[in-house]
Order: sequence, then C-alpha cells, then structure tokens
Amino acid sequence: MSAGRWRHAPVLARQDWPDGTVRYQVEVDLLGDTTVRVLTCQWPQPGLQVARRSSSQPTRAADETRQGSLPRRGPAPG
Repeated sequence: MSAGRWRHAPVLARQDWPDGTVRYQVEVDLLGDTTVRVLTCQWPQPGLQVARRSSSQPTRAADETRQGSLPRRGPAPG
C-alpha cells in the first residue's frame, strides 16, 4: 500500500537474514508516476500482502541460460 493505493511489486530476490528475518527485493512504482524503484522490504509488515504466488520453485543455483560468455584473450603481444 502506497499513497492510498495497492501497488504491484514483482519480487527480484528473497533474502533470509541470520537473525531469522526475511526480506524481499522488489521493483515498485510507489507513487503511480512510472518511476520504478528497487526496494528491500522486511516480511511480514503492515501494508504488504501477497497478490499472486509464483508457480516457479525457488533455486539457489545460477541460471546458466542467462550467463553470458567472458571475452576471450587474443594472443599475447610480441
């Protein structure tokens, strides 16, 4: 809830902190002016609720389909 309206915020990452709290990194347009911000919010808290649950399973592994290749070095000069 921001500025009196519910705002949808896609979750970018979940963080499980050592003290047991859970925080979510989200992209959100807080004022409805199309200025998108990335915020980290502790869960649960007043003013936040689940709108839709993902059908994807969480993972800790890197998504290798999204990793680019590193540039290759050419032959050493001289």
